[in-house]
Amino acid sequence: MLINTAFGVAGVRREWLNVARTLEVTPLRRALLVILPAAAPTILTGMRISMGIAWLVIVAAEMLVGGTGIGYFVWNEWNNLSLTNVIFAILVIGVVGMLLDLMFARLQRFVTYRE
Repeated sequence: MLINTAFGVAGVRREWLNVARTLEVTPLRRALLVILPAAAPTILTGMRISMGIAWLVIVAAEMLVGGTGIGYFVWNEWNNLSLTNVIFAILVIGVVGMLLDLMFARLQRFVTYRE
């Protein structure tokens, strides 16, 4: 996410920054009104990728260490050989991951500049 944020901020058009400097916009307003809107699509792409990785790591950590959560449930049901519950939990993990991805995709579409 940090790399995408840095890439998005570095990709802000120099003309927009020069216009803000010419209009004597304060640095805080320049960051909020010029840089952040220009870098928002790239930042949200990093957030979308990070959310997928975070969801994967959370479920895996629950399998190893947790006493609660969907990852622990999958591991516990696997040890009990209850394959129907394991398949159901895997489907729940997939649906939640897909919904999180769709949420970030819509948010990304909302902030993307269209001519």
